[in-house]
Amino acid sequence: MRKDFYIFRHGETDYNLQNRWQGQGIDADLNETGIKQAHALAEKVKNLGIEKIYSSPLKRAYQTALAVANATNTTIEILPELIEGSVGVCEGMNREDVRIQHPDIWDEWYGDKMDMNIRWPNGESKQEIQDRMFVAFDKMLTTKENIIGVASHGAAIRYFLIRLGYGPHKMANTALFHVIYENGNWIFDKVMS
Repeated sequence: MRKDFYIFRHGETDYNLQNRWQGQGIDADLNETGIKQAHALAEKVKNLGIEKIYSSPLKRAYQTALAVANATNTTIEILPELIEGSVGVCEGMNREDVRIQHPDIWDEWYGDKMDMNIRWPNGESKQEIQDRMFVAFDKMLTTKENIIGVASHGAAIRYFLIRLGYGPHKMANTALFHVIYENGNWIFDKVMS
């Protein structure tokens, strides 16, 4: 069995523009730039044969998925496990304020050590985010579709891809990745944006 996954991050929100963390608790809409990015992404993927899109329940991911669904003439199903990682008390905070207020966590979160148990106060650990994403992908492996679009978020995508050997700290809005599952193996194919 082979399944192809086209995984994409949502378009820009005002929180992204202001360098403010959204996490799970901030459910912002796409801004005007984010809507344009979503439509550009839809043009990029419209001929890839996507049969269905699975999306995070947060508006920014769903609105991005909707643009792709309209271009590919497919449907969207919400998969709660695709939600962004919880950054706890840091949700809504400016990135620089997070760095100043939580320097030890910041250094470990973004450091080279890759401690998967690190978490922001009242938030999820990297490991919890990764495990949750694999639950989502395990569910998608049982569906009838072979070419699947996945609308999610920066941290959620990052910690999923890390287990496959790829995990950028920074990822542009509507970044697009191709991942293959074949014969029991996950393969990170490429960055498409």
